[in-house]
Amino acid sequence: MSVRILSLLAVALLLATSARSQVVPPAPPSITNFTLNGSQRVLRCTPFPGAQSFKIFSTTDLRQSFTEDTSGAVSGFSWTGTNTSSARFFRLDTTPLDSNALVTATVLNRLAYGPTPALLDRFKTDAIDLYIAEQLAPETVTETVQNQHTNIAFFESRFAAPATAIPLSATTGPGSAQVGDLRAWFALRAVGADRQLLEVLLQFLDNHFVTQHTKTMDYFQFAYGDFTLRNRIATELELRDLNRWRASLLNPTVTFKELLTVSCESPAMIVYLDTVSSRGDGGRVPNENFSREIMELFSMGVDNGYDQTDITDMSHAWGGWTVEMFPTNEVFNPFAAKTTTLLSPSGGGNYTNLVGSWAFYYRTGYHGTSRSVFTNKFVPARFGAPWTTRTYANATPGSYQLTFPARTGTNTIQDGYDIIAHLADLPFTQEYMSVKLCRLLVHEDFAHGYDFTAPQLTPEADLVRQCMMAWETNMPRGQIRKVLDVIFKSDLFRSHTAAFAKVKTPLEYTVSAIRALRVSTNGTGLHGSWSSDTDGTSLATPMQRMGGMVLFDRAEPDGYPESGAGWISAGTLAERVRWTQSLLIASGQTGHNGSQSGTGNDASNSATSPVRLLFTRLPLLADQQDAAKVADVFLGLLFPGEGAANLNLYRTASINFLNTSDDGLSASPFSALTPSATAANAYDTRVRGMVAMLMGMQRFQEQ
Repeated sequence: MSVRILSLLAVALLLATSARSQVVPPAPPSITNFTLNGSQRVLRCTPFPGAQSFKIFSTTDLRQSFTEDTSGAVSGFSWTGTNTSSARFFRLDTTPLDSNALVTATVLNRLAYGPTPALLDRFKTDAIDLYIAEQLAPETVTETVQNQHTNIAFFESRFAAPATAIPLSATTGPGSAQVGDLRAWFALRAVGADRQLLEVLLQFLDNHFVTQHTKTMDYFQFAYGDFTLRNRIATELELRDLNRWRASLLNPTVTFKELLTVSCESPAMIVYLDTVSSRGDGGRVPNENFSREIMELFSMGVDNGYDQTDITDMSHAWGGWTVEMFPTNEVFNPFAAKTTTLLSPSGGGNYTNLVGSWAFYYRTGYHGTSRSVFTNKFVPARFGAPWTTRTYANATPGSYQLTFPARTGTNTIQDGYDIIAHLADLPFTQEYMSVKLCRLLVHEDFAHGYDFTAPQLTPEADLVRQCMMAWETNMPRGQIRKVLDVIFKSDLFRSHTAAFAKVKTPLEYTVSAIRALRVSTNGTGLHGSWSSDTDGTSLATPMQRMGGMVLFDRAEPDGYPESGAGWISAGTLAERVRWTQSLLIASGQTGHNGSQSGTGNDASNSATSPVRLLFTRLPLLADQQDAAKVADVFLGLLFPGEGAANLNLYRTASINFLNTSDDGLSASPFSALTPSATAANAYDTRVRGMVAMLMGMQRFQEQ
């Protein structure tokens, strides 16, 4: 008997596109395997993101219309039907998830650290564009995160004074914060902040303008022998950068130039890339690290518009950018005098007895100016207008040579600020930063080097050009919100192409797991009311074991990767599953923390009660004992951007799990269990196990 197979993509899957470019949807689902098994035909198909349903249509004659083949049924990605004697053609049709539901999931996974039950409830009625508008204007959003966990206020009280202001014997109080406190505070804000996009962008900036806490600590050995004090000082400098970026991002017209300036003035950066000891005076050869990385990694992109000569020429401009301890009210004055305030009146004038804050200091005598950078360089033709036709730092259209005027004394600091302003709006920088933001918010397959004059741009190239135009044409140039607005309104961002196209980093994975099960069970939003919570500190070890993500301490200047390949391996996936299982074990039970599990990768003081959450969704006893309804609650919370067809296997596995004894050996009807959120109760244990299983699935690793 002959068998013919035809797989067609339903017209409904074609996405609306702009006239400039065609947004390519994911590969259509196809019939990949056909087998005959006695009286049965079995067809198997590939998954399709957001598939709500799969249907098989067939005909015996291609000249006739296809009709739904009701002789069989779909289960997961297989259809099993009756084997007839006649040859037939088969077609697979897919109904996608409602586009609003898909976009909502994408928005909550990119503009936030994942959905929460409350946000998913809100956007059943509110338009998701309202959330985008709110997040783009964080200064208009009331922040309540300080009320959600007492640790936030505790950590902030420790941040509140210079690290040098308290005796070494003090372990708490203002100035005593160490890097573990900063990491925990940062994680707590990621979990609970109302201004979620602000927190996402702060992590992006900290990862883009990389500094290393450990190197800062090591540098200060010249002044302090005490490890703890050096830890405090290095932490203070990391926090200062975050606070400056936060203040900048709350400005509606914040530009990339402002964000780059924060990085260049950062004592942590000055130490990290060795500007701290660089001198260009008296014929000395200055250190080139910062001039290389500010172009290669922080603005223009690798080999994108500069060469070694430019690195060497630019390095002279950073001579004299160093650090010193100033009075606390002078930390943003690079010409201030060294502090003279003593910790102990009888202790002498060594740094160990001085009170103040380490800050950017401009040492005029170390500066040695190069007369120009980017000498005789022109914007490449691939950029096209307006970039090839406008003027930059000189009168020649397209030339981006920057020539420094003759300067003396403290005025020579302006050489560095001229470079910052120049780099911030070059087309190379516009392209590179637009690409990085698209990788963060859309998918990872963007690159710099596009020919923007090509008659037909790819969707990715077209979106990057639109971002660059928003950067270029809104004054002042480089407004970050204008660029983000273009991305969020783009077809690529709102299409199937973006859905689940990225892998969660360890930070995103751990925080999203807490958020997915997090609801204030009494509606107060206060500490102790949450069905899922963390002290922040307990996320650090799991993040490190899931791929070596250590906040504020990456050694390499390129930042942690946005690509999934950097995070996913058999080992790192095992660590994710191990931590998730630990998180879902009730506090106090074996396996929840390290002293019991012995793995080191444990939940510790992170805890969740999925049954407390469940009771807010299913208040009726009969529903609480219905395995299918319980499974559907958690499938909806954990996979809101996935369609029912793709979740079919997850749903079946969840129902089977709930109806199986804890040892996995025999049937145990879920309906016979007494609903309870008490630890070690059979009902609570069963639900926890099912949720842990779902969080270990592929889809929860993706966003």
